[in-house]
Amino acid sequence: MFLLFLSLGGVTLYSINGGKKSDNKFKAIVAISHGVGLLLLLVAGFGLMKFRDISHSALPVWIILKIVIWLAFGGLLTLAYKNAKYAKILWFVFPIMGLFAAYLAFYQPS
Repeated sequence: MFLLFLSLGGVTLYSINGGKKSDNKFKAIVAISHGVGLLLLLVAGFGLMKFRDISHSALPVWIILKIVIWLAFGGLLTLAYKNAKYAKILWFVFPIMGLFAAYLAFYQPS
């Protein structure tokens, strides 16, 4: 989770301050940390499903929502790079999405 939010926050702040993707000297490191963070979260999520004996055939709604959030975290990095206006909004959206994902994992609403 730390790697994911580190890369998302870094790119968002870089874009807000007027940085362009082509000028970013650390774009490869950011992309790697973003991808590794997403991969670790995916593996941990499947581990949680195994631990809770949740079938892969009939997924509960909270798992589907967590997959949607995971996909959004994966795609919104490019949106943060594209436009500083969107990056300013995403600066507040990313933590809210993270809190919602944590809520879903902790309480597992039906």
